[in-house]
Amino acid sequence: DRLATIFEPFHERQDDSSHQGLGLGLYIAQEIASAHDGKIEVSSTGGQTKFSMTMPCSGRDDIPLAT
Repeated sequence: DRLATIFEPFHERQDDSSHQGLGLGLYIAQEIASAHDGKIEVSSTGGQTKFSMTMPCSGRDDIPLAT
C-alpha cells in the first residue's frame, strides 16, 4: 500500500514515531537516476522489499568501467 507514494518527497512512515528523516532520500535518488536516463524500481512481497536501479552505459571509450 505504500509503494504508490514511496518516491514522493516528504513521504514518511506513519506507524513508527521513532523514525527520523525528511522523506527525501528515495525522491532524490529517483531524480538523479531520471536525470541520467535511468530508473529505480521497487517491489515488495511478504516481508521483503527490493529496490533495483538501472542506469544506461555511456558507451564512451575514455571512461573506465569498474569490473
